[in-house]
Amino acid sequence: MSFETVFGSQKPIIGMIHLLPLPGAPHYGGSMEQIWDAALADLNALTEGGISAAIVENFGDVPYTGAVDTVTVNAMAILLDRLMRVSRIPLGVNVQYNCTDAEWDLAYLTGAAFLRVEAFAEHRMGPNGIFPASAPSLMRRRAQYAGESMIFADIHVKHTFPMVEQPTGFTIESAIESGADALIVTGLQTGSAPTLDEVREMKKYAHDTPLLIGSGIKESTIADYLTVADGVIVGSSIKRGGDVRNAVDVQRVQQLMARVREAHA
Repeated sequence: MSFETVFGSQKPIIGMIHLLPLPGAPHYGGSMEQIWDAALADLNALTEGGISAAIVENFGDVPYTGAVDTVTVNAMAILLDRLMRVSRIPLGVNVQYNCTDAEWDLAYLTGAAFLRVEAFAEHRMGPNGIFPASAPSLMRRRAQYAGESMIFADIHVKHTFPMVEQPTGFTIESAIESGADALIVTGLQTGSAPTLDEVREMKKYAHDTPLLIGSGIKESTIADYLTVADGVIVGSSIKRGGDVRNAVDVQRVQQLMARVREAHA
């Protein structure tokens, strides 16, 4: 599976399906059906709004851990499988935080189009722990359980800091050499965007590997970022009231996609 096969010639606009807290997480509410209903509503809103694809993520499982419980992975597998069966758009998966074995297993079993990896070719640390580069282990798991899912690798991912400073160009080249199918650039935290200059700098090293914006995209800025990037991932700004904790707002999705169409007219 390739980026072009999944998304064609259009630059993808990828929305987020932020799952409510899952079994095993501190704030699990006790009802899998409640989680399913919210996830399905978000998928329907994204699809009706015209989004290109979506990432299913255990967003509600704060504080995150680098080793999720088996019950959490199983719950996510059930939800992702159900979503895959009804979805009319490609779905990806992200298991917080940098739980790449779980991500690959979920993608492999459900046929998800891609997985997002926070620390792929660099060592990162932050409030959720210390996360070594996962490329060596993930690529061996990919070889063991051969599937077609793509790997979208973050570069200098949000909510973390480098354990060891390394040049951006070196990190990008290492990620590509290790097998990343696309790269993601973010701001420092959820809702904050990288600067256009930062995106241009990363694009220079990415060459033909697609580069996506992973945070801070808004209706007012998306056209500018799409002049440089190969696609975007959008979460907060298409939620009700622009609050990442709320459900997806179909009108906000429609307005965002209308701005994208205007930019390409």
